[in-house]
Amino acid sequence: MIKRLFFTILILFSGVEAKKVSELFNQIEESKKNLKSSAQQKIQVNKQLQAIAKKIKKLNQEITEYDKKLDELDRFLIKEQKRYKSALVEINSINKTLKELDKEINKKNVEFAKRISQTLGTTIAKNSSFEKDEKSVLAKEILEKYKELNQEELLKLSRNIEQKNKLKKELIARREKIALSIKDVKERKVIYEKEKKKREKLIKKLEKEERRYSKQLKDLLKRQTLIRLTLAKLKILEEESVKEAKRKEKELKRRIQKLKKMRIANKKKRKKAIREGKKVKYNVIRITNLKGVGDSYIKKRIRKYRGPKTIPPLRKPKVVIPFGSFKDPIYNMKYFYDYITLASRVNDKRVYNVLNGEVVFIGKNAMFGKYVIIKHKNNLHTIYAHLDKVSPLLKKGLRVKKGAVIGKIKKKLIFEATKNGSLINPKELINFNL
Repeated sequence: MIKRLFFTILILFSGVEAKKVSELFNQIEESKKNLKSSAQQKIQVNKQLQAIAKKIKKLNQEITEYDKKLDELDRFLIKEQKRYKSALVEINSINKTLKELDKEINKKNVEFAKRISQTLGTTIAKNSSFEKDEKSVLAKEILEKYKELNQEELLKLSRNIEQKNKLKKELIARREKIALSIKDVKERKVIYEKEKKKREKLIKKLEKEERRYSKQLKDLLKRQTLIRLTLAKLKILEEESVKEAKRKEKELKRRIQKLKKMRIANKKKRKKAIREGKKVKYNVIRITNLKGVGDSYIKKRIRKYRGPKTIPPLRKPKVVIPFGSFKDPIYNMKYFYDYITLASRVNDKRVYNVLNGEVVFIGKNAMFGKYVIIKHKNNLHTIYAHLDKVSPLLKKGLRVKKGAVIGKIKKKLIFEATKNGSLINPKELINFNL
């Protein structure tokens, strides 16, 4: 209804042709779509970085779960530690006593066997034939007396061995009872060690992902610094933009080191607590509440592009990394993409010049490969980076037409645009349907 009314007023009031008014409405609708999508893209991150950050977040959650388990086990073990230690001391004492008892029992058994042998010898001697004289009667009486004494010793030895065996059984029963009473502690200690190992394994995995993540962030910032440096040298961007990028690099390096130091300090505290038998604090180390470098300068240097749209630099392009700011969830820093990263939906790796212009720079860098900067009218510049090949026809100072092939990519293209020394969203410059 509103659309129809607005359409009628425009025709009556200005006499504008229906075709032009229709184009105007199409532009309004397209603007609405752009506003909606740009709001969503503002919070998007480089998909690869986002995937790693998601993995890091998941690992942190898993580690937090292990922290809870370890904390619970740790509290239990500290509570039971004294009882456990005294039980172990008693078991060791019992084992020592049993060892000594075994020696004594063995000794007594040997003595017992010897006495039996002697008693048996006496019996044999007694039953042997003796002459009935004074000497033989005396010998027989001595043997009888010796047998009697020997039997008494045997009885004593037998009782002693029996008592020691009884004591041994009692001690073994006591040892088993103590062992049973601390079985739960021992089992939990085993679980504790297993959980700790799993946690340490996860932490190593987390640190590996963080190294991967920080490398990508560092590369991103380094790439941005180098592009800004080139643009500053060509007087396309101000020197302040380079300083801002370098400050960002420095801040990221500081936060990476901060996280590393925090983790080492936490590890030392845990080891010390374990040594002293105190409660061990397990917690995931995160960078929080750190003041850092903002994007104040960059925000001031962004301008809305209101000119006509043109062809995209790739056939059937899709945005892999959008233009704008995003917050890094690992180091709690704000970043800004000066450019968009594009990939083609079709198997066409050629890169096209988006507007008539003049080549002002052709360069090469390890961070983003070969790149080309073209100046267009109204002080508009476009930057094409991450090129695998640059057209051999392209030379500095050469005038190139819209749609001319300037190079080829392997997978992705970094596309940036500036106007009057300010950054513009390259997406506002190109029509993705062309």
